[in-house]
Amino acid sequence: MPDSSIRIYETILRLTRSVRAAFEQRVQQAPGLTYARARLLLMIGHNEGASQAELACLLGIETPTLKRQLDALEAQGLAERRPLAEDARKYAIHLTNAARIEPLLGFRAEVGVALAEGVSAEDLATTQRVLDRMAANAAKLKRS
Repeated sequence: MPDSSIRIYETILRLTRSVRAAFEQRVQQAPGLTYARARLLLMIGHNEGASQAELACLLGIETPTLKRQLDALEAQGLAERRPLAEDARKYAIHLTNAARIEPLLGFRAEVGVALAEGVSAEDLATTQRVLDRMAANAAKLKRS
């Protein structure tokens, strides 16, 4: 089993590198938009008004890392912090109109379609369950 798990690990890394390279090529006209910042933009878009801590948790990154990415997105005019009404020390994060970058918005859906091409719904469901389990196992590595 170790050989197959190593091959799976290598395949996941190859897949990630391929998706990242395709993304980088796609957003060349948006200077300064890195893969990590784009992930944050997508997460904000799906969770408008979330706090920095909530977004960091959803992305699986530390809050200071998210803060640096968010600072860069604010400087680019792509995201903004708004004080929360219930606690002015905390901020809700929102996209600006400039953040609705078509190559970015279409890319996620395009990747989903491309990755699923030729794969049955049953195989996709199995793959999702297996990857969810592997992600949970990987999270245990951080704790040990």
